[in-house]
Amino acid sequence: MQNLFNFIVKNVHWLLFLLLLFLSVFLLIDHSEFQRSKYLSVADDVTGSIYTVTNGFQSYMNLKSANEDLTKKIAELETSVFEYQQALASRNDTNQTASVAIDTLHTLIYQFIPAQVVDKNVSRLENYITLNKGANDGITPDMGVLSTNGIVGVVMKTSSHFSIVIPVLNPKFRLNCKLKTNYSGPLVWDGKDAQYTYLTEIPRHAIFQIGDTVVTSGYSTIFPKGLPVGTIVSVQKEKNDNYNSLKIKLFTNFHTLNTVTIVKNEYQREQNELQKTIQP
Repeated sequence: MQNLFNFIVKNVHWLLFLLLLFLSVFLLIDHSEFQRSKYLSVADDVTGSIYTVTNGFQSYMNLKSANEDLTKKIAELETSVFEYQQALASRNDTNQTASVAIDTLHTLIYQFIPAQVVDKNVSRLENYITLNKGANDGITPDMGVLSTNGIVGVVMKTSSHFSIVIPVLNPKFRLNCKLKTNYSGPLVWDGKDAQYTYLTEIPRHAIFQIGDTVVTSGYSTIFPKGLPVGTIVSVQKEKNDNYNSLKIKLFTNFHTLNTVTIVKNEYQREQNELQKTIQP
């Protein structure tokens, strides 16, 4: 209380000035129609500006929720696309009956689960990404991860609410991908540029062109076949003269990556266990 009293005494002249100024403005507006109209006009402009800023701030705060909703809808659409692709493939197979094709339509092999990136690094030799979905959301290791443009990586391990992803930008990442002529090889990152990786062990006689698109081969239980990876930008010979390495510009921009979808293969475990029975 003593401090407040000392403050008032010390600044009494400023407080008196503000009081007289407020009183003068009030009397001026109250006794002049012209000044009152100007005041109201300025007040409306100020109020409108405040509302504009407030609404802009609220819209910005709602972007996260809107983005999550959009990602969820994208995941649902991707699920539907794969569902109908499988039905169409069955209908085009002359060895399949119409009833089997209809059954395939209701047998969903792949599901897509939306997730948010909560942490990532792209400038190290061994990079990792953390997602906000974990075991409680049905996420398990070896599930594929996609962006809206292409592949991102594979889930390495999970906790109850989070997942760690080993992305394409990690020398430990390996995925078989193919050219449009069906020649395939492992995708390997050299640890340098986050925009590029390499498709290796491509036979020298393989036919392709600069600018061709590289896609997933479907030779694993992680990703469906045909998912976009990137485009060929150059070719270099490997130590083994029978093979080439193709430099690939990735479709996924890891620097701006915020939202992803996780690929769940309903038959992944069954296929992996069966394949283990024939391994030496």
